[in-house]
Amino acid sequence: MQAVEVRGRVTGFPLSSAWLAFVWSSVPGIALAGAVSAGWFPESLALGLFAISFVGLNLMHMGATWARVYVRPTWRAKPFERLAVPVAVAIFAVFYEAVGGGALLLAAQYFLSFHHGLMQHYGLVRASQRRGGRAIDPRLDMAACLLLPGAALLYRAAAICDVYSGAPLPSLPPALIETMAIAGAAALVAFVWRELRAHRRGERVDPIGVGILCGTNLMWSWVLVTVSHPALPLFAVASGHYIQYLYFVWNAEAREPAETQLGVGAWARSELRASRPRYLIGLLAMGGAVTLLLTFTSAGVRGIAEWLAVRPEGALAIPPWAAAMIGINLEHYWLDHRIWRAPRRAAAPAAVPVPLA
Repeated sequence: MQAVEVRGRVTGFPLSSAWLAFVWSSVPGIALAGAVSAGWFPESLALGLFAISFVGLNLMHMGATWARVYVRPTWRAKPFERLAVPVAVAIFAVFYEAVGGGALLLAAQYFLSFHHGLMQHYGLVRASQRRGGRAIDPRLDMAACLLLPGAALLYRAAAICDVYSGAPLPSLPPALIETMAIAGAAALVAFVWRELRAHRRGERVDPIGVGILCGTNLMWSWVLVTVSHPALPLFAVASGHYIQYLYFVWNAEAREPAETQLGVGAWARSELRASRPRYLIGLLAMGGAVTLLLTFTSAGVRGIAEWLAVRPEGALAIPPWAAAMIGINLEHYWLDHRIWRAPRRAAAPAAVPVPLA
């Protein structure tokens, strides 16, 4: 299969829709958070809008991963990695929260969720390079992707919002954060300079990488250091991340051949791929069912812990659905990291995926 050229550049996705999903998808959430911070938009209305995106899109986002892994027989080749470990992670989180570990779990999710989103950006950048047939040392790409936004997050935890949902967040010395930010800015400049030189040499440079690191990543960094509300920046960042992920999975599913096998899994996968509305509704139902099940489990386990007097008196009181979401998110970080790992060998450029009808 041949890669497609768009104005001299190679992209594995339709260029306009890829920019809309990967680069500009964060703009509405970032703009809304900034408007609330400036006093131009009511906070309560913004939180209501973000709740729809944070819950609805998040459930679809989780469902997309589960559909990718479990609505097909391929997970059976790696049952420990793709079933035993994710289930164990989710169950551990629920039980650990029941015995008073909610504050530590919230702090861990605060940092891991942002790292997870940045690693998605790194993966998108590397995928665009592979589709162009470029073999590049990944160290500069990772530094340019992680360091500056990571420094913004650490600065926020130390100087702007050091408590999240009642949980104190770990902080690092300011000098270390400043050094990290300077190194990140230098890495970003070096990344852009390398891509520009490659383009001038006639290499097939996909502009998506520069767009993500110089557009989306900088927007994320800006909202983290300028909006003091404890939840708005994370809601804004998350909404863009979910859209990026759903678009990527749509196209990954569309590239694959039609089902030839019979069975419930094949039927469900065909239904999910039949149309975008039906696909999203199916993912929402899948994510909602698992979340509801784990919420009841969390409430039951917490009740047993209180009855056995093993839950500390001053344990962070988060609702059972929040404990369930922590478990699901931690499971997702592990599973998502494993299923999208690129092969060690350089991959051949992929064909442009056909969007779902």
